[in-house]
Amino acid sequence: MDDRHDQLDRSIRDDEREALRPDLRDRARRQAEEALLEPPLPHTASPPPRRLLANRPFAWLVASYGISQLGFWAFFLAILGQAGFEYHAGAFQLGILFSSFSVSFLLLTAPLGQVCDRWSPKWMVVAAQVVAMASVIPAMVGHSVGWLYAASVVDGVAAAAAIPARGSLTALLVDTDDLVRANGTMNTASMFAVIFGPVVSGYLVKEFGHRSAYWFILTVIGAGLVLLLPIEDRRPRGSGGNSFAGDLADGFRLSWRHRELRALLLLAGAAWFLITVLITLEPLFVKQVLHRRIDSLGILWSAHGVGAFLGALAVTRMKRAGGREVLWLGLALLIGSAGLLVYVGTPLFGVAILGNAVFGVSFAWFVSLSQALIQRVTAEDMRGRVTGVVGMLQESSSLACALGISALAGVIAAVQPYLIGSALAMSVIGFYGLRVGRALGRARDATPAAAAAGDATPPTALVHHDGG
Repeated sequence: MDDRHDQLDRSIRDDEREALRPDLRDRARRQAEEALLEPPLPHTASPPPRRLLANRPFAWLVASYGISQLGFWAFFLAILGQAGFEYHAGAFQLGILFSSFSVSFLLLTAPLGQVCDRWSPKWMVVAAQVVAMASVIPAMVGHSVGWLYAASVVDGVAAAAAIPARGSLTALLVDTDDLVRANGTMNTASMFAVIFGPVVSGYLVKEFGHRSAYWFILTVIGAGLVLLLPIEDRRPRGSGGNSFAGDLADGFRLSWRHRELRALLLLAGAAWFLITVLITLEPLFVKQVLHRRIDSLGILWSAHGVGAFLGALAVTRMKRAGGREVLWLGLALLIGSAGLLVYVGTPLFGVAILGNAVFGVSFAWFVSLSQALIQRVTAEDMRGRVTGVVGMLQESSSLACALGISALAGVIAAVQPYLIGSALAMSVIGFYGLRVGRALGRARDATPAAAAAGDATPPTALVHHDGG
């Protein structure tokens, strides 16, 4: 009896499986057909490395920049020391030495930025390195301060080519979300050079003479050039559509019409004007207020460099500053004004060192965030010329301030009130940056709501062509 029941159960299960087999066969056939008809997905590249220095081309650029800046600051101290101590240059001659760099930089940075946009940022930096090496030759072979003027002019040409080209190349090597951290990394390498470049140059001059310092400078700038060669030659897309003059005019027009860039122009112009007040009157402040010799100025420069190094290092950790650069620029100026006020408001040398270090922190923030802002909001084929426009404004502000102080030199008796006034004015500019940054943030937050209500303007158009 049980055997009959077992046979009946097995026969029922067999009948059920036979009934299900057509459905299984049909399902298998459909899946196979869908798999054959489904288009193959393209192979996607692996995501970019999370660590910036794992991006090998960018790491080469950082290394090249740090070593090259070591040569720049060593060169700056070498020509300044040779003019003042070997050729016994006076204040007027030293002013010409500074101005010769500023004038060539001011005249050429915007046009060379346009050349960079039309050509190759990488090879523009390489060309700038070659010109920087050439600037050492007049100082090395000459026997008067006039040769140093020539060296300074040529070095200004090199800087006018390198600054917009490096800014453009940085933005081509890293993702948009990493621009703030990338510029912080670049300026960390730069501020390391600010600390050690003058120290090495001063030691070589003291122990072995100026010629040894110039050989060192040639070596490190050449090393920076070699480190550029492995970098891939990435070029801006969409460049070269208009005439040279038309494209250059577009750089000026975009810099003023775009709300964030216009805010940067105002902040940078005012900030560099006020910073030049310190740079020009700093030696007299050390003498009149701190009652120290001029060699103490080197210690203060090193303190500024240490603060700037730490500030640039902090920027590399910023993950939410992208899109809020103007707000952070205002905050940087407020911190800088506080540090500057501590620096110039005291006769105590130790307190002045601390204040200048705090000022250095804000300086690194300001430079890094300014570069990141330009790279984020500007199209690839506009970054070089816009960087040149901002650099030209900064240099013209500095030059105007220096000339104004020279014209008022007979009136200025005590320098401390002017330095305190510049620190207070910087705080006003910082509050302006905070106010504009908040307004830009509110406008940016309102954009998605406008799009949801039927605004057909794409966000990218607002970013690149905003007329403010």
